[in-house]
Amino acid sequence: MKRILVSLVSVALAASLAHAQSEVSGQTTGQASGQASGTVQSNPADASADAGATADAQATYQQHREQIEKKSASVSEKVRASAETKLEATAKHVDGEATPDEQKVSSRLATEFGMTSEALVAEKNDLGASWGQLMIAHTLTANSKTEIATKELVDMHQQGMGWGKIAAGLGLKLGEVVSAVNAESRVASGLAKADGKVAVIHGEGAKVGLGLAAKTGAQGGKEKVGANVGVETGVKVKP
Repeated sequence: MKRILVSLVSVALAASLAHAQSEVSGQTTGQASGQASGTVQSNPADASADAGATADAQATYQQHREQIEKKSASVSEKVRASAETKLEATAKHVDGEATPDEQKVSSRLATEFGMTSEALVAEKNDLGASWGQLMIAHTLTANSKTEIATKELVDMHQQGMGWGKIAAGLGLKLGEVVSAVNAESRVASGLAKADGKVAVIHGEGAKVGLGLAAKTGAQGGKEKVGANVGVETGVKVKP
């Protein structure tokens, strides 16, 4: 009789324990499911925001590209091609300078464009651009009154648009673009001091505009670029 009672008690305890474990398991599963569900529910909003930002960036890029395509058509293809040849040669020269000592070139250009060396290196790696191409893109964006990102210009060039066409499409004088890029290449090479003042470029699409002569006291119809140009236009210009 005692054995029967013990057996019954054991069975009851086992059943009670199994029930308790089942409840705990159910609660744990429910909590985990709820947490997972909450995570899944929050992801669509994040994904939607990211998709929206990407769509906006693509729309802006396309708009800028169309504007550059249209504007560049006003400059002869021969002139654009000539500028392109010179700009590419300068870019290759800078790349050659960077081959033996990339750190020095990155440090000089970073100082010139108001960035840290680490930030400029990260940008270069992210865009997959050479030092020469990145230098040209920064020189153009620094002078353009159109608020266009360096990344956009690099993307356009990587998709086959020449720097001469890009610069013309931004409304910059190609002769001065070539001169400015040459000046910045001297900085990259260590032949000129990096002073944080990007070489100035004029043109209807330039930050300094076409009325520079009147603002800087040019005489005899010649433009005289003074140190005050940067203050008036927001562009830091080499003295």
